Amino acid sequence: MTNRFLFLSPFVLLLLLLTGCKDDDDPLPVNPEEEINSVTLTLTPTGGGDAYVLSFSDPDGDGGNAPDFNTTGTLAANSTYTGLVQFADGDEDINVEIMDEDEEHQVFYVTSSGLGATFTYDDMDEDGAPLGLVTNVATGAAGSGTVTVTLRHEPNKDPIVAIGNPGGAGGETDVEVTFDVTVQ
Repeated sequence: MTNRFLFLSPFVLLLLLLTGCKDDDDPLPVNPEEEINSVTLTLTPTGGGDAYVLSFSDPDGDGGNAPDFNTTGTLAANSTYTGLVQFADGDEDINVEIMDEDEEHQVFYVTSSGLGATFTYDDMDEDGAPLGLVTNVATGAAGSGTVTVTLRHEPNKDPIVAIGNPGGAGGETDVEVTFDVTVQ
């Protein structure tokens, strides 16, 4: 029996060495895409004043608990505003990544017919195409409706697609949120 053990031990040792080696050709782990679970649209009156802030938060993502929507301030009729949209994943500021990869992103603002508000781009990517993190907003008569904020990844920016037409841009939707808005 001792002879059999001595005869098998080199094979067992070789088997252990072969199965214990790490394959250097293993693919690198892929960084998962972040889930944008917070969107805040801040409209600050031109010339100063209190901001109108629309916020969306869904910490547990799709499913689970319903998202939270909050609105603070008043959106005045026949006024102009500077808009700033903020995207986040928990405490992580996604705008930094969007600005780093600005040619691969575009934000769209679609208003419903009952809302007297017009959005225009006020920032561009490195190639001179619209980005949409910063906008100008002009309100018209008092009324209410919705504004849908859509962040697209890898949209077709050539030719330049209108601010209110995310469908014309193609690409993938990273996040889309619809806010109820009242102009007073």
